[in-house]
Amino acid sequence: MTRRGLLGAAGLLGLSGCDFRPLYAPGTAADGGNGDLVTELAAVRVGPIYERTGQLLRRNLQRRLEDAAPGTSARYQLNVSYTPGVEVLGYRRDGTITRVRYTITGTWDLATLSVPPVPVARSDIPYRTIDSFNIPDLQFFSADSARDALESRAMEEMSEAIVRQVALALRRRMEAQAKAKD
Repeated sequence: MTRRGLLGAAGLLGLSGCDFRPLYAPGTAADGGNGDLVTELAAVRVGPIYERTGQLLRRNLQRRLEDAAPGTSARYQLNVSYTPGVEVLGYRRDGTITRVRYTITGTWDLATLSVPPVPVARSDIPYRTIDSFNIPDLQFFSADSARDALESRAMEEMSEAIVRQVALALRRRMEAQAKAKD
């Protein structure tokens, strides 16, 4: 066996020793889980998010959560809020702006749909995504399409991070419920 193969095998053994498992892998009785994380994620409904970029974020979240297992009844409500910020990075000699940085900071909280709602989890720290783009000379269409692409990328990145954090929170909840039954 080559040195590279031995290092790879040692790495895999190390991961198995630290209780590593894929995030979306179904739980088994051996690891304390008894449910399917994909089904739990599909039971999450995304609350309204206002503004155009909020609608992009909401649709990305719905695509990642609800569309994973269509027809799953809702059990959770995910509320997301975000704050956009703009910072000018570059100017020409005449004072016109040439480069802009967008910063979008978002938080989320997850609760059950029962009455009264029971909090399940929330973001520990705000998630932040940063992107920037150049503003071309007298090309309004190009500048507008660059801004649209930037917002789309930022919302895609933020939705990916939020879904990952929600999946971890739901997995912990499922494991805690399985241990409580034992």
